[in-house]
Amino acid sequence: MRKNIFNSLCFLVCSLLLLSGCEEDEILATDPEDGTLNNELSMKLTPADYNSDNTYYLLNDDEPSEIYFNNSQRSFYVNQPLQLTLDDDHYFQLRFYSPRKLSNVTVWAKIDGYEEAFKFMELEEIRPFQQLRIHIPFATKDLIAYTRSGKKIQIMANPYLTGENLSFEIESDDPYYKNLQSIRCKWRITFSGYSGEGNWKYKLLPPHAREAVALALNMSYMYSSGAFEMALHEFGPLHKDNNKTVIDKNVLLKQVLNHSGLRFGHCSGVNGLGGGVTYGLNEWCYLEHYADDTNETHTIFHELAHCLGYGHDGNMTYEQTGAGWITLCANVYRSLSLNKELPVYSRRFMHTRSNKNKYDKTNLYRASKYIIEDPELDAIDGGLSPLREETDLGGNEGEPVSFKLDYTALSGATSATFRPKDVYVYGDTLYVVNDADTNYSLEVFSLAKGNIVHLGSIREWTEKNETKTFGGRPTGVVRAKDRIYVTHEGSRTEIFDVKDHRFIACIGNGKWGTGITQTVHAFDVVLYKGVVMIRDKRYVDFVQEQTVSPGETMFIFARSENLGEAGGTYGMAVDEQTGLLYSTHPSKRIDVLTPNDIREGKTLVRTRQLAYKNNPYALGFYQERMFVSSNGSEKFCEVNPETGDIIKNYTVIGSITLQAPEKFCIRRNTLFITDRIKNGACVYAIPMSELK
Repeated sequence: MRKNIFNSLCFLVCSLLLLSGCEEDEILATDPEDGTLNNELSMKLTPADYNSDNTYYLLNDDEPSEIYFNNSQRSFYVNQPLQLTLDDDHYFQLRFYSPRKLSNVTVWAKIDGYEEAFKFMELEEIRPFQQLRIHIPFATKDLIAYTRSGKKIQIMANPYLTGENLSFEIESDDPYYKNLQSIRCKWRITFSGYSGEGNWKYKLLPPHAREAVALALNMSYMYSSGAFEMALHEFGPLHKDNNKTVIDKNVLLKQVLNHSGLRFGHCSGVNGLGGGVTYGLNEWCYLEHYADDTNETHTIFHELAHCLGYGHDGNMTYEQTGAGWITLCANVYRSLSLNKELPVYSRRFMHTRSNKNKYDKTNLYRASKYIIEDPELDAIDGGLSPLREETDLGGNEGEPVSFKLDYTALSGATSATFRPKDVYVYGDTLYVVNDADTNYSLEVFSLAKGNIVHLGSIREWTEKNETKTFGGRPTGVVRAKDRIYVTHEGSRTEIFDVKDHRFIACIGNGKWGTGITQTVHAFDVVLYKGVVMIRDKRYVDFVQEQTVSPGETMFIFARSENLGEAGGTYGMAVDEQTGLLYSTHPSKRIDVLTPNDIREGKTLVRTRQLAYKNNPYALGFYQERMFVSSNGSEKFCEVNPETGDIIKNYTVIGSITLQAPEKFCIRRNTLFITDRIKNGACVYAIPMSELK
């Protein structure tokens, strides 16, 4: 108490000295020779100025629960998500409880004894969940500042400033800020682990807490909106019991706006638990309320009705007397989300589904009920489509080459131990999949300086301290971003390091199936614009290339429809001119899909099918031309990509007659193709200039 009185007296004395020494509109600083002032406010900060010394991110994945469950350290009011304070050490602190950034922010300061507020700080943007701490410069030195009316004044150094005599105001032309300002609810938001027992056994995690902020802002904005008030009064009667006792909607709205707050927690075994300020939700509730997720909102509004004092009778929770509160809220919430009016209208602001720091590790991807596109979201995640042009398709340079490679290129090999199945070339390196019985391997050769030199084999590797081998017949290979991808019938795609051939990760857990970590065998692999595409026996499986992490089994992002199961060789290729994915099927057809459609996370449906004369094995593109290998008399042909009709038969190319060609790639202006002749399987390299 004595300290506060002393500080106040000192502040008053300093203020009187200041006011008697000059007028506020008097210019007291001297311009240096270059015409600028060396002691002016305001401070101007850009994102480049943020660093670990001045910025911390609230509710980050590593924040201890002792911090975010402490109400004095982590709490906010929904109508004041941007907190501005001054601590005892004269540090200005900004905390922003928002999953969405705020742009073009000006902070005005007002000191007791000065007539006007002055410009203190200009921020190009405030980042989501940012805590910014900056020392107040005028606590220790005299500064020149500018008032709202444009006056230039001097702020005298004052070491006795406190939060009682210094206040801050925010100004921003960001539409998002205007949305936040329109919130009329007075809810205080806190976080809790509750008892840690029973339905509260699994505590709220930081990703849940961040989603809780989004949910609190969204709900409070909705209830504050004119759209909700109109929908409330236009909706049918709301009942508080099964006797259909009608609820006064005006009273209900005031009850919602004036509710004291919500203490968010995580519960399991039930969808939610609510009453008073207690507000517990199962993990799925924190993820699925978005319109561009599954848009399931019944539990969040059911539990809020409990917080408002309503039970299971009537239509405020279970809607036993007809459509009620849950339906009303869901309709308005969806509409505001699709119109991008909710403060956090899309799951893409945080991408919590793809965050593995939560309980359910198998729900990283879920189809969107509605698609929401926006440049602000694209700036966050690079675009709704995972096709982001990240794939390394280099190594396609170099002069055409011509050769025949068979078992004689490997020391100690025989025609029975080396049977090429697929081939890929990257620069001067040739990768050949060998599916000879009991000799499964990937063979690596150098093509440098026109000489074929065997560099090594991948037959076994170490994975989690265990020795592993190909669990089934290897079928396909591709290289991208210093990684080698090899598919095999053991329902896995192995990923190896280019330099030392060590195992990195896999796609498919080796168990035949359609789970998020499973493939139905694996027959071919293509990488295109940041997406790994696996052709298994039934589907095309899509994996985001950026999620490939050492030692982990990758999660399937999306799948095609069931393309039909049949025995035989499967191949795929992307026409880079059109972006279409072509996939062969043993039943005399070629399926065409549009990879861009996987952005919705929904089942990818064929855009069309091309009938083919023979059973196609593999296909590839070269300068807008499509080539297909197959059985029948036409072993290798140029094919019309629109109709599937054969344009020209290339079974005979110069002096080479292909007898049993299967998989191939066209790289370095060269056709590299396997010819699986019995007891004489080989790889041919044929310059494309010969396929006129």
